[in-house]
Amino acid sequence: MKIISTLSRLPKTLAFTAALCLLSACSGGGGNNNGDKTDPLRITSFNMGFALNFVAFTQERLAADKELLASHDSDVICLQEVWLPDYVDGIAAALKDNYPYIYTVPPEQVFSGAPACSNEEIADFANCGNTQCAGLSGAALVACASVQCGAPLAGLPPACFDGVIGTVGIPNITVEIMVDTVTKPTGLFAYDGSLGLMLASKHELKNREFQDFINDSSSNHRGALYAEIEVNKQTHLVGCTHPTANLEGTIPYPGSGKHGSWEGENRWMQQQMIAFANNKAGKKPILFAGDFNCGLANASNGVDPEFPENCALWTAAGFADPAADQLPCTFCDSENLILQAENNAIVENKLLDHIFVKNLVTTRPILAQRVFDDPISIEATIPPSELQPEDSPTMTSPSDHFGVELTLPLR
Repeated sequence: MKIISTLSRLPKTLAFTAALCLLSACSGGGGNNNGDKTDPLRITSFNMGFALNFVAFTQERLAADKELLASHDSDVICLQEVWLPDYVDGIAAALKDNYPYIYTVPPEQVFSGAPACSNEEIADFANCGNTQCAGLSGAALVACASVQCGAPLAGLPPACFDGVIGTVGIPNITVEIMVDTVTKPTGLFAYDGSLGLMLASKHELKNREFQDFINDSSSNHRGALYAEIEVNKQTHLVGCTHPTANLEGTIPYPGSGKHGSWEGENRWMQQQMIAFANNKAGKKPILFAGDFNCGLANASNGVDPEFPENCALWTAAGFADPAADQLPCTFCDSENLILQAENNAIVENKLLDHIFVKNLVTTRPILAQRVFDDPISIEATIPPSELQPEDSPTMTSPSDHFGVELTLPLR
């Protein structure tokens, strides 16, 4: 595992973190520490950004990212945005030697009962795509249409809007393919209703459980994975999630949505997960990882807020957030090569990736580190997708997010 200048970036808050652990997140629980593991417990969260047509260089990054994961030393890894079946299979194969226990759930799609759009309903959006984004396909078309055709997209009837968004993950999507898809009964979630989550562990994943948000998800199927691991004769509940993102400014909140806004939908999911985890764990330690698509501002680390009131629900419920206390951004404008390569318009640095901790009894500090932030070399694939052979090889980030990892003392 290689981490770029992590320690030099950490503010000197370890004593504060230990105190926070003792005073808030570590109340209750406990357990028998007489076991065979004397080194700390490590848990990692990584949004891999394999969102075809939405995040750059998905196919090209896959090979390099599999190597990173195969050599990464953690006890438990929560991965997000592994949307496509081939990617799930490839990542599972890379992990299996060191992480024999892997938990995923199969995709589940919701289909429109009738054609999602009539030819008349889709006409203005299709004409805009053909005019403003002529000749484009795949990621280039999705990026262009979301900017140039935002008004006709927002004006679509709810079912038609959902159908259009559901086509985002189709490989080499074109305007013609989009129109042909949505004028038939079609899936309303991107990536065929995949959850995008993988929970991998060196310890047996017992009492697995899936919290499904399919009836309250917009654009992507959302939910959370839970399992229990036993370390030093103490049962720990681990969670892995990726609730609704803030797509405001890119995609309007759909008329079919139940929660009024992207922020409202994200907040509802956070509330459900907090209640579920507390009920399932009781007084057992909880380690809840993922890209929560929320974050508090931290001026000392140069971190800007994202749905801050939603993230505050966790600390209000007695969870500690060591990553937010100690780390700089994980979704970064200035450091992230993918975002720079795409000339992305974001101007803020956010910490969206967290591992919330509760009921862990320790007198020593929890150390948070940012991981998977070294640039990687990628090469063009055959047939070429986003990276053309003449530009290959090139350097980029492993994802549009950096990972986070906690080192948790067990004594």
